[in-house]
Amino acid sequence: MIDGGTSWYEDDYGPSVRPFAVTRGRVRVNRGDLDMLTLVRTVHPDAHRNRLQWEHNEILLMCVVRPLSLVEISARLDLLLAAVKVLVGDLLDVGALVLQSPARPVPPNPELLQAVLDGVRRL
Repeated sequence: MIDGGTSWYEDDYGPSVRPFAVTRGRVRVNRGDLDMLTLVRTVHPDAHRNRLQWEHNEILLMCVVRPLSLVEISARLDLLLAAVKVLVGDLLDVGALVLQSPARPVPPNPELLQAVLDGVRRL
């Protein structure tokens, strides 16, 4: 705190730790199967906790209950997606996370779509 009760940094200027510091300077992940909608799930939440940094542990905790997409993890950690890809890649490499396929989209039902369209036209 500085005199007057204000903090030494301002939240308006963004995070105080830059993404390249979180990833230790790494910007690329060697896995081509990671995109923003990739779902990951924790399989071993405590296996490597002592050797991991804070962000790794947070990802493990977030993905215990249900699988999350990389974009959801990025939003919850307030980190760039590129940084999250690197961190998730680390966790996949040590076996703490696994990829989970998203549910296949159900093809649209033409009758249902027609009923909706007819209902909208009646409005």
